[in-house]
Amino acid sequence: MRDGGFAIYEGIADNRIRKLLLAEALTSARQATEGFVPTSDREEVRGGTPARRFLNASGGPVQEAFYKAPWLLSLLRDITSPSLVPTGPLGTYSYYARAGDYLAIHRDIVSCDVAVITCLSDASEAHASGGMLCLYPERLLEPLSAIRATPESGARKLRLKPGQTIVMYGGIIPHALLPVSRGQARIVSVLCYRLLST
Repeated sequence: MRDGGFAIYEGIADNRIRKLLLAEALTSARQATEGFVPTSDREEVRGGTPARRFLNASGGPVQEAFYKAPWLLSLLRDITSPSLVPTGPLGTYSYYARAGDYLAIHRDIVSCDVAVITCLSDASEAHASGGMLCLYPERLLEPLSAIRATPESGARKLRLKPGQTIVMYGGIIPHALLPVSRGQARIVSVLCYRLLST
């Protein structure tokens, strides 16, 4: 986490948990709604509305149990801060399953200090850029408008493999999800945690 405010972990969601989450995500997809915003607003810090197009659905009992598991909270507190607590009762599933689905450069909402994103499925080819997570850890203090104007500068692109989890200070690090390619189906579990003020 000291290397830019994020780290990728293997095994936070082991193979059994990942399969259970994926099964629930596929069931929840029937009630998924489209998040579509054609242009980003001008919010420069956090909590704005970035341009986007993807499907999302509320988590179910499997994800809720994972989200609130004492062992996970203990691990995340060791990684981030002892004051970390779940933001709300549930997380969400996000589906980037149509060509062009994406999430533009943004910082997470105020109540999501730490984002925990687990890749459940990704049918991408290894060399493809579609669906990659794009982080800007060296541009923390810049307004979003400046980053959007020069999106290749300082970009650190990575692809989460199924079963990998990224833990990041999403409210601080500007980040985006690049448009997915045709035939790609990327499903992730998204959990948000907040830091209690002292």
